[in-house]
Amino acid sequence: MLIVILVALAAISTVSILLAYAALQNTESRLDLAATDELRRKMSEDASEVAAETSTNLDIISRTLQTAASSPILLRGADSEEARILLDAASIGTEQYTLRINYLDLAGTLVYTTEPELQGSIGSDRSNAQYYVQIKEKNQPTLTGLFKTTDDKMAVSVAAPVFAPPANSFNGVLAAIIPTESIINKIEERLTVTTENQVFIVTNNGTIIGHRDPVVVGKNIFGELGTQNVVVSKNLQLMTDGKSGVFEYSVPGGKRLVAAYSPVTFSGVQPWSVLIVTTHAQNEAFFSILNEQRIFTIFGIILIAIITAIFMTFIFMINRRLQGTVQSQDVQIKSQFDHLQEAYERLTEQDKIKDEFINVAAHELRTPVLPIILSAEGLAEDMGTEDSKVEIILRNAKRINKLTNDILDVSRIKSNSFKLQKERINIRKLIEETIQDILFKVAANPNPRLKIRFDSKLTPAKEEIMADRGRINQVISNLLDNAFNFTDEGTIVVTLKHVEKWASFIEIRVADTGKGIDPSIRPRLFEKFVTKSEKAKGTGLGLYLCKAIVEAHGGKIWADDNVEAGRGAIFAFTLPVEAS
Repeated sequence: MLIVILVALAAISTVSILLAYAALQNTESRLDLAATDELRRKMSEDASEVAAETSTNLDIISRTLQTAASSPILLRGADSEEARILLDAASIGTEQYTLRINYLDLAGTLVYTTEPELQGSIGSDRSNAQYYVQIKEKNQPTLTGLFKTTDDKMAVSVAAPVFAPPANSFNGVLAAIIPTESIINKIEERLTVTTENQVFIVTNNGTIIGHRDPVVVGKNIFGELGTQNVVVSKNLQLMTDGKSGVFEYSVPGGKRLVAAYSPVTFSGVQPWSVLIVTTHAQNEAFFSILNEQRIFTIFGIILIAIITAIFMTFIFMINRRLQGTVQSQDVQIKSQFDHLQEAYERLTEQDKIKDEFINVAAHELRTPVLPIILSAEGLAEDMGTEDSKVEIILRNAKRINKLTNDILDVSRIKSNSFKLQKERINIRKLIEETIQDILFKVAANPNPRLKIRFDSKLTPAKEEIMADRGRINQVISNLLDNAFNFTDEGTIVVTLKHVEKWASFIEIRVADTGKGIDPSIRPRLFEKFVTKSEKAKGTGLGLYLCKAIVEAHGGKIWADDNVEAGRGAIFAFTLPVEAS
């Protein structure tokens, strides 16, 4: 009987192996075909999408230049502040491609450039520049050919003529300088095919004007990909004729490649094509997995048959024991769950009572504290500022008032009743006023070894934002208070600037040269009741409230070590320029 069972098990295992092997072979062929079709589809979609996006961006740049060229502001002269602002604004709107915008006058002299590093070149003769010559000849928006910029970058340009009224005669050129590297980078960011890709930008005569390898730029695409292969040669010819397509070919060594191409248009004309070439790496990885799976399947079937027989007997024996154990454990777990549920409900009720008590206590404290502050201030004026006892009363009354306000703010945040009163404010002036308030507060105990500096990198036109003046003042005051409390010497630097990644946000940064952030509280820095101050014993609510106020405005707050100074900490937060 045992021999019959073993023979049957061996026969079943052998048949299973043969069936699994046949299934693997069939699956291999089907998945290889499906993988190839999917790769071709994705390559075709990628080529079409990046070509269309490139066409759209080139047309946007052209329209932006035409709009600027026809502006009366520009015609009044590029040396005016309004004209410079107009050209800088045009540059910002096209910055994803454009390196800079140059303005050449009627004689081809560089009148203005949006590149700050090239301001010294203003007044130089650019009459031999390709974009000046072509625009002067055609007198219409033009996409120029490849050239090398003054800072040794391979580039093309979109240029538009400037006409002078009333006869609309040629009066100069606006040219957006576009490094081909920028276009390649933008295309590579949008590709969904994640294997090793090569991106070419090719003119309709086959010249390569864009590629990651600068050695390839300027060569002919037929020479680079080879014309020995009929499929390659035919598709490259279709590409230069302005068609779209996708094809496969092999290179020496048996490596399989897939290529897709699509035309780029400018003002209704096809000057370029985008060509994407990728390796067929998915199949190689797939074959490796299949081989491993083939071996694993054979051994797996044999082992599973043996182990299954052993475990069925073992499981049957222990099943009865487990049933009794599980039933007794179910009773215990249910009892423990009931106890935990009761404890949770009691804790929830106690937490609610605690919050209500703190809220009521804070409200009640505000009533007597405000008269104490007013009376102490009046008493200080009557008796003079030399009376330290009155100053102690006033200082501690203000501390109690701040504490009650913080507690009430925390209560509002927790109950979702925290509201902002937004208005249009000048953020630079608000920071200056807050710094003056802090300096006035510390004037009683000045520290000659500690200085404060404010550095604003915003233009006056960018200083107006929508925000709650009082709350933003509260955030900046808290950060400056912390900086003074933790810094004995050096300089506290307050910086106001635009956020580099998001033009619609500004950043306010407070950097000190103090003791830095204690590692023990860093993970909980913006939570409630977290403090490590030796000078001023606080409640630990300041940074928690700062975080709530900044996030209510739609911004973000964070802290880091002051690496540039070699010591101290940096606290920074962002605010949106417009109301959210």
